[in-house]
Amino acid sequence: MGTPVNLFGIGKSGLMVSKHSLHTTGHNIANVNSEGYSRQTVEQASGPTIPNGKLTFGTGAWAKKVARVNDEYLDRRIGMEAKNFANLEEKQLYLSQTEQIFNESNSEGINQLATKFFNEFRKLSTDPGNAAIRASVREASNQLVDDIRRVARSLHEVQKNIDDRVGGYVRDVNALAQEIRDLNLLIDRAEAGGGSAPDLHDKRDLAMKKLGAMADISAGRDQNGRVTVTMAGHVPLVVGAEVTELEVLRTPADPLTGKPEERLDIVVNSPVPVVVTDKIKTGRLGGLLEIRDQDVVDAQNKMDRIAFALSTAVNEIHRQGYGIDGGTGRNYFKPLAASKDAAELLQISDEINNNLDAIASARAPNSPSDNRIAIAMSGLGGVKGLVEGDAEGSLLDLYNGMVSEVAVKTAAAERGMVFQQDVLTQLDNVRESIVGVSLDEETSNLVQFQHAYAANAKVLQVADELLQTVLTTFK
Repeated sequence: MGTPVNLFGIGKSGLMVSKHSLHTTGHNIANVNSEGYSRQTVEQASGPTIPNGKLTFGTGAWAKKVARVNDEYLDRRIGMEAKNFANLEEKQLYLSQTEQIFNESNSEGINQLATKFFNEFRKLSTDPGNAAIRASVREASNQLVDDIRRVARSLHEVQKNIDDRVGGYVRDVNALAQEIRDLNLLIDRAEAGGGSAPDLHDKRDLAMKKLGAMADISAGRDQNGRVTVTMAGHVPLVVGAEVTELEVLRTPADPLTGKPEERLDIVVNSPVPVVVTDKIKTGRLGGLLEIRDQDVVDAQNKMDRIAFALSTAVNEIHRQGYGIDGGTGRNYFKPLAASKDAAELLQISDEINNNLDAIASARAPNSPSDNRIAIAMSGLGGVKGLVEGDAEGSLLDLYNGMVSEVAVKTAAAERGMVFQQDVLTQLDNVRESIVGVSLDEETSNLVQFQHAYAANAKVLQVADELLQTVLTTFK
């Protein structure tokens, strides 16, 4: 059986295997910097044997498939840590923005302006009839009001920015789900006849990693081996060739949960939309929703309670006093009906803004030197229990506690990001050592397969020479 014809087949098979190996090695080198790429290898096997009497002869080699090197456990671990990092990254971004809103690192924050407000009333108590001091009281009042309203508007703006970002990420989720569905179908077709599609698997894994960083994602496989994706525990994003899309809508207020009318919700796009906002806890979307619906809302509520308590307490004292024009029973701030939106609605009354003499400093009429109301006003900053639900603290205690809480959460998110980045870097390095492309190794393989190709070409040359000898002999 060891004829030149058989040798041609053996040489050709070796040549093809070497060619495939060279092609795959070149493909690895070309993709050394491609995101999500896994090193590929040619799995080869010896061909069938042919018996010849007591002897058995081989028929060469063949390439079984092009396989990618991968570690599913490591990929799952990287996906989990990437999700945690993405969650912390979004939290840190918007917590730091929230912290900057309060502006307490310089002399223009609410804490300083409130202290100035109370101090100006203390100055007024030393000289109740001084017009310049009265002007300073009004100016300090307007500065405080303006900053409280600025903070309220800025917090609302943070929520709007988060809504925009949520909408963008929801579009990304839909696009990634579509991509995974399309790759499922392409992989099915490519592997239908026993073929392999390592590049498509890499692309699908990368899409899964990006999708997993967005929210609570779990993946499985159906009976055909296609990836299925479920979000938030029960939303089937990708099942076979079907994709369920998400959308963002402003849904009605819910008095039972306290959900406001203006909140943007994530819903499943179906004949009867299903709200899934509260079920998303992790990833980028989970981080954004937590900041928007918990941290920012908590800051808004506290600012509203502080503004309402300030307005109510100041008005109550001011109505009891007399201005130097003899007027009494006047509100210092425009009255607020409730704490809801109080920080945005807080305003100095028109009477005070238009008439410095309307600022009450005396408790008794026609008493120019009476300063009891001014003293009472100046002491409000230290009075405890003015804010509803906070019997132990003063106005500034609640405010400073809120600012400190935001600062602590921001710092925690920053530390968490650094830690998660270190973990991800370590895991990526491990993955790179297992499935990544090493240029040194691939260059060595290139030389090895080049030599194998040349050797198999030599086999073909020898087979040709033998065949020519046989043909010449039998002419």
